[in-house]
Amino acid sequence: MNSGWHRLLQSPRFAGRDDAGKNHTPGFHGETAHLLMTERSVKGIGVDTLSLDLGIETGRFPVHYSWLPSGRWGVECLANLDGLPAKGAHLVLGGPKVKGGTGGPSRVLALV
Repeated sequence: MNSGWHRLLQSPRFAGRDDAGKNHTPGFHGETAHLLMTERSVKGIGVDTLSLDLGIETGRFPVHYSWLPSGRWGVECLANLDGLPAKGAHLVLGGPKVKGGTGGPSRVLALV
């Protein structure tokens, strides 16, 4: 998902927190994730923000708790999505398995 959030990377606004500590960042809605799981053959999703979930979902994380346990993968903080075509790129992802961890840093390449 190319939300354009990458433009805020060097700004405190990238974290998306308001003065009350609530998050306000783009992400996938829980219903969207459900549709991608049940009506499409999508195996992975990625975003250019800090979370797969909408920032306003503070504390609930419906996408994390439905998408990831289903055997699918998700990548956050993707860079340079604005340089990719809307369709047709192939992604190559490499990430280490961290014992006891649920994720880790990845190297992601797009082949156009």
